[in-house]
Amino acid sequence: MWLERLCWRRRFFRCFAVFVLLFMVWMFISFMLTFNDEDFPEDVVYDIFIDETRDDHPHIPLDQEILEEAARKKAEKRYGSVKDIDPTDPIIMWWTEFTLEPGKAKSCKDKRCFFTNNRAFKNHKNLRAFMFYGTDFSSKDLPLPRQKHHEWGLLHEESPKNNYLLCHEETLTLFNHTSTFRRESDFPITTQHLHSLKWLESDLYTKTISQKNRYQQQDGLAPVMYVQSDCDPPSDRDSFVKLLMKHVKVDSYGTCLHNKHLAHPIESPLEGMAHRDFYELISRYKFALSMENAVCKDYITEKFWRPLMVGTVPIAFGSPAIHDFFPNNSSVISILNFTSVEDLASKINELNERDSDYDKLRTWKYTGVTNADLLKILKEREWTPDDEQTWTWGNINFVDAFECHVCEQVHKNLEAEARGNSQASKSANLHHYGCPIPLKFDGSGKYGQFNERNSWSTLYQNQKIVAESLKECVALGLSYCGDYIAKGNKRHRDF
Repeated sequence: MWLERLCWRRRFFRCFAVFVLLFMVWMFISFMLTFNDEDFPEDVVYDIFIDETRDDHPHIPLDQEILEEAARKKAEKRYGSVKDIDPTDPIIMWWTEFTLEPGKAKSCKDKRCFFTNNRAFKNHKNLRAFMFYGTDFSSKDLPLPRQKHHEWGLLHEESPKNNYLLCHEETLTLFNHTSTFRRESDFPITTQHLHSLKWLESDLYTKTISQKNRYQQQDGLAPVMYVQSDCDPPSDRDSFVKLLMKHVKVDSYGTCLHNKHLAHPIESPLEGMAHRDFYELISRYKFALSMENAVCKDYITEKFWRPLMVGTVPIAFGSPAIHDFFPNNSSVISILNFTSVEDLASKINELNERDSDYDKLRTWKYTGVTNADLLKILKEREWTPDDEQTWTWGNINFVDAFECHVCEQVHKNLEAEARGNSQASKSANLHHYGCPIPLKFDGSGKYGQFNERNSWSTLYQNQKIVAESLKECVALGLSYCGDYIAKGNKRHRDF
């Protein structure tokens, strides 16, 4: 009997093993029949290969052909083949992936250009300009060697902390057209975060001084609010706020110096900042710390405009020329006007106690903006901020507007060439974007202290070396600058 059971068990295990083997064969055949390379695109393979090579062998520079092959395959995957597309208009290509436009002809007044993000057009006979988005501009990925008739355009509206390479003149001179927050750029977008004059002068959220006092007395709100979740940025703002908190009560809602919670649904750093409940919260405070993450002329974000819109007085720091954008002469408190944090705290406490003096800072909310320069900028602005709340049909955003600006300049150069005139060789300079080295606040709250251990300052200085090597590399007509820059960095370290 036991012998029969043993034989049965052996047959069972054999049958089970055969079943498992057949199942695995069936799964393999099914996979091969249904496999689609879309599930694991070839450009992903190249990306993985490049990333792993850089990680495992950082001392070995990648061959330029490998990088170009990866870019070509990625472009084919995203945009398809361009064999049957032969634009007759001047081609303007976004070298950095920004618009994701496969290819489209666009009219700019009486001119036309073909705009694309597809690098397959790189060597097309009608290619006239390359466009770069500043944050993504990289010395290791450029359309080189640069041809004499190729113009370069730079769009960079973001903080200098995103790419210190663009803070140096050696890099900026590579560009022929610029659109940045600096008023000196070719197509300035300084007021990119100011929706409109009507929006700024709105009294939708404005509270009376009596209401603001009640929020302090009954709800326990501080005179000053601070909302930041990008901690320890190049501007060193957190250090200043920490000093200020020793002399004035500050409600800090972000993760930086956090001491007060944001309620639902405005606790999200991104979605919450545009919510009407967040605007309502700001309007209940008398003062809002409007400190940018970096110091640079004309770098002004929503941190400055939002408090003004809701009737709260900004305590501003960021652009040394911020006073040029005050609604009137006495509507904003600038940190740079005080010799120490104690002096500023004394002024805040004084204004918090004297209702009439505080309300003088908000006179413009009742009389309207009187700053002639600001009014002129808004009147002459050809574009509107790309914002769903304020955008109206027929308006053009600053990206499209800058594209048309470059298109028109390209046609001017083509017309000059047709007349036999040499092409204009206009180049940008430091005033088109350049920002100074990040500094620190000292113990008294005075900005301007250099600290060798400041990682932001070190990064800034390192990018200066890269900028110098990049300019040399492009001038030499090399097809890839990664190796040349690496050698330049080594020479500098050895020196």
